[in-house]
Amino acid sequence: ISSHPSLAFTIEMRIVLIPGMGCTPVASSNWYSWFANEMRRRSYVDEFILRDFPDPHQCRESVWIPFLKEEIGLDESTVIVGHSSGAACAMRVLENDAFPKLLGTILVAAAHTDLGDAREARSEYFNREWDWNKMKSGAENIILFHGTDDHLIPVKEARYIASEMNDAKHFEYYEIDNVSHFFSPWQEILDVMDSKFRK
Repeated sequence: ISSHPSLAFTIEMRIVLIPGMGCTPVASSNWYSWFANEMRRRSYVDEFILRDFPDPHQCRESVWIPFLKEEIGLDESTVIVGHSSGAACAMRVLENDAFPKLLGTILVAAAHTDLGDAREARSEYFNREWDWNKMKSGAENIILFHGTDDHLIPVKEARYIASEMNDAKHFEYYEIDNVSHFFSPWQEILDVMDSKFRK
């Protein structure tokens, strides 16, 4: 028991948004500010980090993982929300021993291959196999969203990820129609956040 009771009251929940490739400035990209504003209105969210990332057009793992570890900092109270290339980054965070077990990870429009795209290949996330078992143990809650009509990352990519992850009781997969690559706000992410994290 701490001799300083006030120190026991740490941040209960913080959210970190990991953006997609080319999303700069982050605050004016896609649904990010809408989501940040919605979450900041909720009493169970203590902090929402919406920051520009370095190397925004290549999103290299060798740049983004150290940025998350050293500049932003992730801990047991953190929920990371990764979109597109940011989802690939979040998946590598989950299997990385340098990070603690997170409170949650939300993957939006994730891929498990570079889809033959040279830019995605340069991001470094797809240059080796995924450690699915390790990934399952990287967060208390793991949620995957994908659009059935995503024209950039085919839905079969997400279905494969789900097939590797779905034996974990804390993993959930949602397919949504008519959202494309998630460029605009969508209600389901708010519903999931409220159901999983509101106390």
